[in-house]
Amino acid sequence: MNKKLIIGIIAVIVAIIASVAIFKDSKSEDMKPKYSQKDMDKVIDQQFNEQQELKTQIKELKSKVDSYEKLQTRSLQETTQPSQEKTELAENADKVTYEKEIKPTIDEMLKEYDEIWNQDWKAIWGEGSKDPESLDKNALKEKMESVTNRYDALSKKNTEFKSSSKLTDPVLKEKIEKFRVEFGLATNYRSNAGKAVTQGVKGVAPLKGRMEEAQKSIKLSDQKLSNALASLNEIESKLGVSRN
Repeated sequence: MNKKLIIGIIAVIVAIIASVAIFKDSKSEDMKPKYSQKDMDKVIDQQFNEQQELKTQIKELKSKVDSYEKLQTRSLQETTQPSQEKTELAENADKVTYEKEIKPTIDEMLKEYDEIWNQDWKAIWGEGSKDPESLDKNALKEKMESVTNRYDALSKKNTEFKSSSKLTDPVLKEKIEKFRVEFGLATNYRSNAGKAVTQGVKGVAPLKGRMEEAQKSIKLSDQKLSNALASLNEIESKLGVSRN
């Protein structure tokens, strides 16, 4: 055989034998106990300490989470509270404004609304509704012109009174504006009633027919006044203000 080949085979066999020997030695070493009882106890103690440390870390982490949640809750409350306080302050401001700057003018206009009716209209209308032709035409004309002029002046005063601009609450603004519109219509219908009778007195149309037309206007004015007072009642209920 080739000398080199024989040497190669021998080298392979030696390598195999050496590998087997090493494997056996390593297996024998693996089967031997690596740690003494003292070492094992030390490992166990170390693991116990690590577990305790882990528990402590978990506890600290939970405490931090709880603290963070409390901080967030407090922050939310502090953010919400000023908003609530701001709303309450606005409502209180609207109440003060209403009582001092709006209600006195409204009370004055309502009082005048009734005074015009009682002073210039009521007595003559009670008599005239039975027999309009029996009335003193000059006196009737004078009273009806006074009714028209006074209600027109009251309507103008109501239109110029921009009460909604004095309030901050949008709901109150809407309701006070509704009062202004409805009360304005009520005064206009009363004025129209006076004009209708005046036309009859002047002979523009039959007096009886004009007084019937005036009566229709009076009924419409009563409806509008009722609507205006309903809005006013809602405003004052919301603000906690007494009507009288």
